[in-house]
Amino acid sequence: MPEEEWTKTGLQLPGMRQALLLYGRALSLRCPNCGARPVLRHWLKLRERCPGCGLRFERGEHDYFTGSILIAYIFVGLLFLGLVGVTIIVTWPGVPWRAIEILAPILAVAALVGLFPYSKLLWLAFDIMLRPVTPAELEWHHGEPGEWSTDQPTDQPTDQPTA
Repeated sequence: MPEEEWTKTGLQLPGMRQALLLYGRALSLRCPNCGARPVLRHWLKLRERCPGCGLRFERGEHDYFTGSILIAYIFVGLLFLGLVGVTIIVTWPGVPWRAIEILAPILAVAALVGLFPYSKLLWLAFDIMLRPVTPAELEWHHGEPGEWSTDQPTDQPTDQPTA
């Protein structure tokens, strides 16, 4: 689709019930759009499309999940600050600075891995909340296969080297 038709509809602000439904589905590792599962190939990889509604999880943009990185870092940062704060308060005045220095980065990396699918699905839910899926978009999602491809198929031959 040369120009994304579904982006012409503009942003919409949903009601509280709709937002809770979308985020609830995302937190239960289901498709935020329809609630179908499974959406994960394995913990660090989403399927290409929803098995229920056929929505491509990339939603037509190669770098679509950049926002999910922000969500993951915010959650990990808040978790880090909370754990360090509680540790300092509980152990004052003999704060185990060396243990914090060693364990905090290890826990941060573990939290990033643990939150990975949630951050992706929460980002998708946020996007669907503001840009609801339209029938025209779903038609495009059901069309051409290909995880990263956002272009429409062409009938032009590809350039292949000759021997």
